[in-house]
Amino acid sequence: MEKVLKVLNSILNGVIILILVSMVSLVFLNVVLRYAFDSGITWSEELARYLFVWVVFLGAVVATKEKGHLGVDLLISSVPRKFQKVLYFIANSLIVFVLTLFIDGLFKMMEVNKMVSGPATGIPEAVFYLAGIVASILMIIITIVQTIRFVFFNQDAPLWAKSENEMGETK
Repeated sequence: MEKVLKVLNSILNGVIILILVSMVSLVFLNVVLRYAFDSGITWSEELARYLFVWVVFLGAVVATKEKGHLGVDLLISSVPRKFQKVLYFIANSLIVFVLTLFIDGLFKMMEVNKMVSGPATGIPEAVFYLAGIVASILMIIITIVQTIRFVFFNQDAPLWAKSENEMGETK
């Protein structure tokens, strides 16, 4: 299982690097062409915008995987481990619920904009929304796996989680 996760992580990081390099190359080439040759690639800015949306959403997946999203853990870090697990479960259930609402909204936006495409590339605007759908599904899966591992198997504890020994016997 760990090998599969490492391979998937490598693929995700590789895709992000590929998108970022493509985006930077396109923008740099277009700038050089504009200033040196008074011309440019008409579709490069639009494609860079699509790539930027994808890299942002995939970056959110990486942040979810590495537990890097902002959170206020003042309350949760001060309670015993049993209550930490309950609060963690509740918080992650809310995250999954909100991501589900987000996916529903994205599908509605895809339906509304199904006939709209980029003027220079002709790429459908649905590609923007598809990035959000892919990222949301991946974040839901990651959140569920992290919740199961912490709540039921006491693995992959978040940074704020303290063991019973660290918290002392007073709580």
